Amino acid sequence: MPLTVSNLTKSYGGASAKPVNAVSDVSFVVEDGSFLAIVGCSGSGKSTLLAMIGGISEPTSGLVKFTETSLWAQASNARADFRNSTIGFVFQFASLLPTLKAIDNVALPAMVRGALSEKAAYARARVLLEQVGLAERIDSYPGELSGGEQRRVAIARALINSPQVLLADEPTADLDEDTEVEILKLLLEIRQAHKLTMILVTHNREIAALADRVLTMKSGVAEISDAILKTDRAEVKIVSHERVDSIYAISAQQVASEQVRLGAGFERYVGRFVLILLPLLSVIYVANLAVASYQQSVINAQLDRKQALEDLAMEDLKAGVKDIRMTDGGYELDLFLRNSKSDKPMFVMTPVVRVFVQQGNSWLETALDSVDKPTAAVAQISSERIFRYRLKPNVPGYAQLIPYYMHVRITNDLLVSPSSLPKDDLIERNDSYYVYLKPHNISDEVIAKKLKFAGAPPVYMPMPPH
Repeated sequence: MPLTVSNLTKSYGGASAKPVNAVSDVSFVVEDGSFLAIVGCSGSGKSTLLAMIGGISEPTSGLVKFTETSLWAQASNARADFRNSTIGFVFQFASLLPTLKAIDNVALPAMVRGALSEKAAYARARVLLEQVGLAERIDSYPGELSGGEQRRVAIARALINSPQVLLADEPTADLDEDTEVEILKLLLEIRQAHKLTMILVTHNREIAALADRVLTMKSGVAEISDAILKTDRAEVKIVSHERVDSIYAISAQQVASEQVRLGAGFERYVGRFVLILLPLLSVIYVANLAVASYQQSVINAQLDRKQALEDLAMEDLKAGVKDIRMTDGGYELDLFLRNSKSDKPMFVMTPVVRVFVQQGNSWLETALDSVDKPTAAVAQISSERIFRYRLKPNVPGYAQLIPYYMHVRITNDLLVSPSSLPKDDLIERNDSYYVYLKPHNISDEVIAKKLKFAGAPPVYMPMPPH
């Protein structure tokens, strides 16, 4: 059965939060009997897309069309009937009902649909379980089966109503490598033998290489291409379809001899209740996946936003001492702030600058005045901006790590934002700059006798942070 997906979008969030697209404007066509693989990292929208195609999760906008049937244009009851009769779904987890045996789990969807009698449903369930290699495990409960065996039961359940389209959401995700290959071979044998249209969600690109086409999802956006890694197709060889050729064939004798497990007396009503509950559980499961995907996308967006703020404040904003000049009895200090990415908007709250002089093992703060009184509390940094200050350090007995020079620490506390009216897009940056500062009360001649400079002793010598 051909499938057409047009402009399919799934958004989460509402008036109180900015909408997040789990799937964004996806379009593609799957030809009748072909195999499409959907690949992408966790949270890219793969499962959400498959749930919309399978009629489980309603899209925000867009079209899902099987031949001439528009899936989401139908009423909910009609859509459920179409899904039950046309689409087989293998979920990421087996999702078997733990209190029912393997054959009961497989027969349930056929009994819900009502196209087969109870005996015929059980006869077909038995044949399906035999064909998927579980002839000896028909009467086992899910808890008695291995992960691979549970997945085989789930495949049989997906095939019970003779679907024309098979959807599989990472059916081998939690299996070991050998079991993964077995389940994959089984799916491919069934698809080829019965010419099913199959869409498989997988993170494994070697598996995707076996498909006719590959749809790659990234942050909800899809790109479709021919299958990759063609040479790897030899990894899974389909030798024969003999064991699945009669997967739907049941004889009248098989039907007549079959025993119905769910249906006699009180058990019949219990069985019917379970049949109603099964699709509800499927919807809850897919809704949980969708919510988890949305939550992850919100977390990722917050992390990206935080990282962008940190890059703006710590990498894009350059800061330091531009110059220090001697004045009458004091100094003028120039600090610079530079936007190294001039194409990015950058705003800072007026810097809070303090100056300290080392005395012994302590730092004594000295008076500091701003020369340029700010006209606004927020300053835009588009290229380089200078902030000028006056200071008169008067610290007797200051530490002389270099003879005569004062050891000075300048601190610069900033609030940085990409917005002129920041809300929660604000980050703090704290810098310390160290210099050796020449005092006023000692002449250049005295300093030159002690320290050998090529020229006149400098007013200040910058030092690395320490």
